Amino acid sequence: MSITPETASTLSNTIVRVLKILASMRSHMPMTSIIDAPGLDHSHVPALFTLAHEPQRVSSLAESIHSDVSTVSRQVTHLVQVGLVEKIDDPDDGRAQLLSLTPTGRQVIDDLVARRGEWFEQILTGWSEDDATAFLAHLERFGDACAAFKTKQVLHPAGAHTLAPSSPNPHHQEH
Repeated sequence: MSITPETASTLSNTIVRVLKILASMRSHMPMTSIIDAPGLDHSHVPALFTLAHEPQRVSSLAESIHSDVSTVSRQVTHLVQVGLVEKIDDPDDGRAQLLSLTPTGRQVIDDLVARRGEWFEQILTGWSEDDATAFLAHLERFGDACAAFKTKQVLHPAGAHTLAPSSPNPHHQEH
């Protein structure tokens, strides 16, 4: 069963609105542990968070954070220089190296996770635990659907742009 075009349009507009609001709040997000570390900024956070889950090669890290290898390679070089990431031998391939958080890098991420949790708790004041849990489940499902659609586009790029034309919507808002 599919959703209606009207619902899809409303969801699209709402998601863009929320992303814009979050982007405008970026300077107020808890980043003290990142800012206190020399030469770090918001752009380093995705790599650090991803490496917090498991060591990875540069190419895998780039794919995980949806960035190109050259950009991630430059970021990693910086993160190694400031002592948040280290290169370790890949146990499956002695010629390759994996990237891993250092204890300092782990502490930065742990601090950031705690501060962001407190920040979101403030944003969601008035929400019940059940509401937040249901929203989280839907958000995770949406993320999975986006990832699956992206994979489908990569595997079948010609078919990715074959969306049916839609009729003009007088209520449509450009974002």
